[in-house]
Amino acid sequence: MIWGVVIAFVVFEGHTNPRVIELRKAAEGLGFRIAGGREENSPIYISHIIPYGVAWKHGELKKGDQLLSVNGVSVENEYHETAVCLVKQAQDIVKLVVQYSPQDLNEMENHFDQ
Repeated sequence: MIWGVVIAFVVFEGHTNPRVIELRKAAEGLGFRIAGGREENSPIYISHIIPYGVAWKHGELKKGDQLLSVNGVSVENEYHETAVCLVKQAQDIVKLVVQYSPQDLNEMENHFDQ
């Protein structure tokens, strides 16, 4: 009975538990784009997964994932460019902590479309 309540709460809130994703950097990059940041008064989100890129082939990263940290450095409440630099500066393996939050991404995209 408790499991049903927890699952309903998670689905209702539109969030899941944080996940750790490790991607091996390739010459063409990691194969995803981010949006948002402190300057937009928004968390940083995965906004696009590039087909056949590293992230797409790995299969765990999703559009709508909120980026929480890059290689142990928090990007919560950070500027967009800070997160971009952390990802670009990372060496061979990039360790991302993300949390799925598609509802917040949809709200952010709607804001940018106005």
